Amino acid sequence: MNLVRPARQADAPALAAIELLTAPEFATFLLEGLFEGQSVGATLAAIYAREGVDSFEWSWIAEMDGETVGAMGAYPVSLVKPSTDTGEASKRLAYYDPIRKAMPADAFHIGRIGVLEPYRRQGIARALIDEAHTIAGKHGEQRITLFVWEDNQAARAFYQTLGFVERDRITLPPHPRATRHGTMILLEKPLTLRVIT
Repeated sequence: MNLVRPARQADAPALAAIELLTAPEFATFLLEGLFEGQSVGATLAAIYAREGVDSFEWSWIAEMDGETVGAMGAYPVSLVKPSTDTGEASKRLAYYDPIRKAMPADAFHIGRIGVLEPYRRQGIARALIDEAHTIAGKHGEQRITLFVWEDNQAARAFYQTLGFVERDRITLPPHPRATRHGTMILLEKPLTLRVIT
């Protein structure tokens, strides 16, 4: 049985683990070696345990038979505030400025979504995106957005079946810290208003 539920603070380690198992490039770039003696996973779990947009508060967990098998982080773009970090953290964040600038202010943005390998192709990602659609509608956003790597044909095809279309493209240049670079596509799905009579 599948269940999608809002994440709780106690889910922070699971949120970090799923991100590191399904799409580690961003967290690794931003957090590796940032705090001496602390792993990327421990730092990421601490971030998810606190309050804010990049936290458990704007995350959802997918469970199957009581096991956490997927997770999603999504939020209204209007809630994103400029970073107050300084030093090395701000330098690392600056690399991703093109991503932030491409996000429309009236969007509900899926910043991360991942399903563990043995549980893929079982409707879990679709259930998480359906949840994002429901939450976005409650917040009054005009569209749902997400980024996908240009070379990820399977993901692009999947999102297309859900009604996402290309809105923009950005290119992340090579960087000594980046495990992945290249073109990312911003996909969007307009939200339709449902009139109840």
